[in-house]
Amino acid sequence: MPSFLKAKLQSENLTQIVCVRDVSVNGALLDVTQPLRAFEIVTLICGDTNVNGLVAWSDNGRLGIEFSELLTCEILVGSLKSRIKVSASKSYQPEI
Repeated sequence: MPSFLKAKLQSENLTQIVCVRDVSVNGALLDVTQPLRAFEIVTLICGDTNVNGLVAWSDNGRLGIEFSELLTCEILVGSLKSRIKVSASKSYQPEI
């Protein structure tokens, strides 16, 4: 079963906990409890990292945001470092 990152999404009138289903350098796919309008300005907050953007679309409990600036690898790794614990079963053998 997949595990998704929890974050906060802040808009002008609302802050909600969201589930980050996918993230790229220029945007993210989120599960939300409250829909937002397209082109609404938002801030995605994960740990100590805030990423500004616009709602690109919103439909049926999900929305896509387009970041105002490209998300660098350093920002992504830094924001996730303390929030994700990765584990594997003892029988896991990486392919070489």
